[in-house]
Amino acid sequence: MNYLKSVIKETMRLHPLVPLLVLRESTKSSKIYGYDIPAKTRVMVNAWAIGSDPKSWEDPDKFYLERFMDGGNKSHVDFRGHDFELIPFGARRRIWSGIHFVTPTIQCALANLLHIFDWKMPDRVDTDMDEGHGVLV
Repeated sequence: MNYLKSVIKETMRLHPLVPLLVLRESTKSSKIYGYDIPAKTRVMVNAWAIGSDPKSWEDPDKFYLERFMDGGNKSHVDFRGHDFELIPFGARRRIWSGIHFVTPTIQCALANLLHIFDWKMPDRVDTDMDEGHGVLV
């Protein structure tokens, strides 16, 4: 099950369901990393950019699930955003309330799909693996 959890984490890191998290509004003027944020400014967090940041992730464009396995350098990282490195559902007080429902649901659904079906690529079909922009529906 740890392998499956690592696959899900790495997939959510590379391809978050919603790349731009819900808008928030600053309640007071702040300065963050040298940027002045006036009061009442709407702020949007880019979860995709955080998951692709080379300062936080070694080889950020590579699908490397071992980083989340026991002994990997990111094995401690979870979906709850404690380290602000993996935040597909938001973080801390602003985290999506359904996270405790959806995480086991994704694990169970994927485990059942992998267990029940025999998966193979169709013969002579070129698969387009180019990425596109948008929101997963």
